[in-house]
Amino acid sequence: MLSPVDANAHNGPELAQAQALAPAQRLYSQLSGGHARFAVLASLVVVWVMNTTLGRYLVSQRVVSGALMDLEGPLEWLGTVIFVIVTICLIIVIYRPYPTWLFRVAAAYLVFSVLQVVVNVIAMVSSATNRHGSGLGSLWDVAAVYGMSVIVFALIYVVLDIRTPGGAFVWPARPDEEPPTPNIFDYLFISLNVNSTYGPTSEVVMSRLTKAVMAGQVILAILMLTVLIASAVSATS
Repeated sequence: MLSPVDANAHNGPELAQAQALAPAQRLYSQLSGGHARFAVLASLVVVWVMNTTLGRYLVSQRVVSGALMDLEGPLEWLGTVIFVIVTICLIIVIYRPYPTWLFRVAAAYLVFSVLQVVVNVIAMVSSATNRHGSGLGSLWDVAAVYGMSVIVFALIYVVLDIRTPGGAFVWPARPDEEPPTPNIFDYLFISLNVNSTYGPTSEVVMSRLTKAVMAGQVILAILMLTVLIASAVSATS
């Protein structure tokens, strides 16, 4: 029988390997087991509710018009169908030992959610000057699209960080301390920074795919800022 000292020496490489896991790998271990797996499903439910509610509002209030209005309805129904299919798949994955498929299925719906964000932003760009005299209170839908963009891209960054070998981000740490395990607040912080300052302020991006996604989010953020300014001028004139 090994003594405690011999056991520690014997398990040293394995212990060191466990401690050397990248922050994204530690997060993956947390989310792919136990009740944390339901957090993935809950996050997609939040995104679906936001997408559906906002899409119906844009159509009912005629914020969008023409071909975009004709597109918004089918896009909403398609989103609901995809959400139902993804939810069923996630429930199956959660109760089966398929941890790698958990994030693949989630990513499939998040990609569609980005498409909905893009359509909503384009719709608002086309109708930014149609709010004459409506007041600044009518601009809440711009804020809703902005918030939805932050949440959707934050969840995408979670998936990208987990699925990228070694992690998509380098997480800063204090001297002589290992980088902390990130959580949803950290990714929301990154997404909000990209939306407002056009880049992360402290985390280093290592993945080219993540850089491309961030570039797309920056373009959407600039368009949303343009919509906000044009709508504000129109609403107060």
